Amino acid sequence: MTPPDVAQILAGLKGFQRDAVEHIIDRLYRSAGGSGRYLVADETGLGKSVVARGVIASAIAELQDAAHIDRIDVVYICSNTDLAKQNLRRLNVTGDPHLGITSRLTLLALETRHLASESTVSGKKVNLVSFTPGTSFEMGWQTGSQEERQLLHILLHGVVEGDSAVERTSALFFQGGVASVGRFQAGIAAMRIRLGAGPDSVIQREFTSSVQASGLREQFDQLCEQLQGCEGVPPELRRDVNGLTASLRGTLAAASVESLEPDLVILDEFQRFRHLIDPGSGSAASELAHNLFNYRDARVLLLSATPYKPYTTADGDADDDHYRDFMTTLEFLAKGDAAALERIRRGFRNYRQALVNGSDAVNEATVLRDELLPFMSRSERPRLEEGRDLLVRRVRSDVPTVNDLRDYAALQSFAREIDSPVSLDYWKSIPYFASFMEGYRPGERARHEIESGSATAELNTAVSQLRSIDPVDIRNYGPVDYGNARLRAFAEETIDQGWWRLLWVPPSLPYFSPGDVYLSFSDGSVTKRLIFSAWSSVPTSVASLLSYEAERRMIEGSTLTENTAEAKRAVSSRLDYVLREGRASSMSTLALFWPHPALAQLGDPLSFINESGDLLDAEDTRRRVDARIQSQADASDEAHPDAASQAFFAWPGEWPDGVYRQPHAAAYWLAGRGGGTANAGNEAGGALQEHAKVALEQTTTLRWHEDLALLAMHSPGNVAYRALARICAGTDVDLQKELWRAAARLANGIRTLFNRMDVQFLIDQIYSHEQPYWKSVLRYCADGNLQSVLDEYCFQLKLELAGSGVDATSLNLITDRAIEALALRTSRYTARSTADQFARIPITVRFALRYGSAAGDAESARAPEVRNAFNSPFWPFVLASTSVGQEGIDFHWWSHSVVHWNLPSNPVDFEQREGRVNRFGGHAVRKNIASAHRRAALAGTETTSHPWQSAFDAAVDHPELGEFSPYWIYPGDARVERLIVHFPLSREDAQYERLRDSLTLYRMMLGQPRQEDMMELLRQRGVSESQVAQLDLRPPPSTGGTGPVD
Repeated sequence: MTPPDVAQILAGLKGFQRDAVEHIIDRLYRSAGGSGRYLVADETGLGKSVVARGVIASAIAELQDAAHIDRIDVVYICSNTDLAKQNLRRLNVTGDPHLGITSRLTLLALETRHLASESTVSGKKVNLVSFTPGTSFEMGWQTGSQEERQLLHILLHGVVEGDSAVERTSALFFQGGVASVGRFQAGIAAMRIRLGAGPDSVIQREFTSSVQASGLREQFDQLCEQLQGCEGVPPELRRDVNGLTASLRGTLAAASVESLEPDLVILDEFQRFRHLIDPGSGSAASELAHNLFNYRDARVLLLSATPYKPYTTADGDADDDHYRDFMTTLEFLAKGDAAALERIRRGFRNYRQALVNGSDAVNEATVLRDELLPFMSRSERPRLEEGRDLLVRRVRSDVPTVNDLRDYAALQSFAREIDSPVSLDYWKSIPYFASFMEGYRPGERARHEIESGSATAELNTAVSQLRSIDPVDIRNYGPVDYGNARLRAFAEETIDQGWWRLLWVPPSLPYFSPGDVYLSFSDGSVTKRLIFSAWSSVPTSVASLLSYEAERRMIEGSTLTENTAEAKRAVSSRLDYVLREGRASSMSTLALFWPHPALAQLGDPLSFINESGDLLDAEDTRRRVDARIQSQADASDEAHPDAASQAFFAWPGEWPDGVYRQPHAAAYWLAGRGGGTANAGNEAGGALQEHAKVALEQTTTLRWHEDLALLAMHSPGNVAYRALARICAGTDVDLQKELWRAAARLANGIRTLFNRMDVQFLIDQIYSHEQPYWKSVLRYCADGNLQSVLDEYCFQLKLELAGSGVDATSLNLITDRAIEALALRTSRYTARSTADQFARIPITVRFALRYGSAAGDAESARAPEVRNAFNSPFWPFVLASTSVGQEGIDFHWWSHSVVHWNLPSNPVDFEQREGRVNRFGGHAVRKNIASAHRRAALAGTETTSHPWQSAFDAAVDHPELGEFSPYWIYPGDARVERLIVHFPLSREDAQYERLRDSLTLYRMMLGQPRQEDMMELLRQRGVSESQVAQLDLRPPPSTGGTGPVD
């Protein structure tokens, strides 16, 4: 293990983040009398995980000389598996693999072999272990999982199989729901093999000691005696067996904590599992978590932008007392220090009284700050000002159509027949509610009655009158009305504007003047849309209808007239590598996606941009590149159909120095093999290998062809090569070898995009079969500025995955991430037809997707892929979600527009939604920096830094804009967009006005009971935020200073 370079890690933090790290380390490790617990409550989007990274690195340095610690265990607890996946790379400061415990803590014994404890000459071993509370801490059913019970059997009887009768009786005890004792014993045998020498010695010792001392072993032996000779657990013993199994599982979990030896425990977005920090909750999960928190000298770091959740009011729900929750959090942070807690309570009372009375509250705020800073800190960016940083637009729906109103009347008749209400909000919010009402009581009840044959004639009639999607229209690619006024209004701004013709978001820093389809979007208005709704069916219905309409328009006028899997499979892919009579017949396709380092350099658009940074004209630049090529080459036979590809592969430098020059090696990388992606198919052999052979056997000559300049400039292979080369600083030989391989894999990812059925038909529409498909692809790449798009994307990926330097490992990670976005698997959502007993209607989705659902594990597993694709310039352009569980998730790379399909109930949820796009280096910030510093970004970038690095360097040179500039705030035309979608004259008008007013005052409500009542009082007095003494919880300045690091 290489110890983390703490100075380098801290240098990568912004000033306020370094201040926080220094203060936290002081409170956790250096201050006498500190509680060992701290809360970072920075506003959403300010990088709490980055602060945690600095804390981890600094904590490792602090613990290196601690004699009582053999290894350093950092435990990361996060409620959202996608958030964990997003953040773990940031938190991993050593580069060693992290250990993710996605199952229960009770199964840690199966993983501890990965927890090395030996120190080395370079420092102590560091383990980063992640848990998700929903599975790791919650004990669930008494008997737990089959694996848990098998492990308990082995811990009680040993890793070597013993007496067969004893083994069988114990297996019967732990059999649970497994079909037979024999099958359960087979599972035990497999686990014994898996454990090898046996379970973790610490877990074994602690578990054995605990069950003996508690009498659990004796109870187990007694019950096993009663089970001898039984074929199954008698009903009269089932309760005792289950209860004892639960007790043994709890003991195992506690023993597992001893093995883990946590030194630093991080709870991310802990408000999602507050019960874990409340020992008074009485839950087994809380007790287990406190075993972690209280382990010897373990330190605890809480992360949450919302450590309390307004509001409590005078008539608030006593079971949801958010003031009490916040005080419970402070009690946890203070570790029960009664004196400190009383001073804090007194400080809040005095501060509140001063605010309410209108007296000078500055002193009270200062006193309260001093009491709170030992336990928590909070940094906040300046408020988004409407008109300056924030664009608020009310997307008013049209008056409902006659069919909309009929649909509402039919829904009410249906509700009466099924005896289950269908609210007005369902109709207003969910397009085709009857087709997407799975998970809602009316829909579940109706489906059950119809499928079971118990439906009344009246119910059948009511169902038949509901408006639902027509499966015949879907099958025949017929027009489908959006079925909802809100969706019609939203579609007018996206689909109807022609977004379906864009394969990627226009670049923030274009090199060429946009052509054809991209010309209408050159005003910078396109940004992905993030929709939030209160209703779980909205994401599925909205994504289904928008995606269907986008695909329908793309295939319009094509030979495809039937929307079925069979018909789509019959459409030939035009960028496949095909053999005809055993010979390669797709060499033009190969030239498109083959990175050619020499031609990539000749055709680099950055080498033609003048000092003023003016946009290039694509045709003029082609002529200039062509002149470069002609100056070095002789003309070739232009009449030959493969002359362009022949000239391409004959041009010297088509293969990187030092890389194994063999067709099968080229085919391997050009098919997307290698790295962590699996989108290669079977093309690495056979046809592609034959094409690569032809390419590599081409005689090296300087041949000219009129299309060679276009290939040099715009072929995806060369575009990918340049984009990756720009983030690979230096001349490391091994990295340069890896560069070609990575570019070949990335180019294949782009091939999957242009090889899609719908994209092929779209390209035909745009260019009207004017030329061969491979030339149309080149033209689309030129018109859409693919080079500047990929340059921007790879720079973002480098910041996320490689920090300041790219090596071979991080280069492949960057490439993998981009390929995953380009080759995102197509999903199918399901609608229902009320005309055919709720028969399924499959709908292919890509343009718009949902994020998260109650659909189960498969949807959860897909969430990181969906997030990654949305955080790319490629589809999906619309992401729809509920607000639940989205805290901390990044959606800001190519989106600065949040659509409030339904308004949230309070300002915290409002801000959390918009915090998904108002984050570090977001889309709006990049647009404004590119606009302000285009000249600085593009001047001299052919041989020096990345254009985006130059742009940010230029923006940093304006300290007058404050410490949150340029990464979070930068002035310009692009602003965070708040889109409110609602009906004219709706009650949501007044609801929004109240929410907007609350946003300016609720920050003063930290730690106050009955927050909304207090806000109302201040509102009535006409008090604004600027008139109130603010509770400033920013950490004190560190010794390293607070300014940005160069």
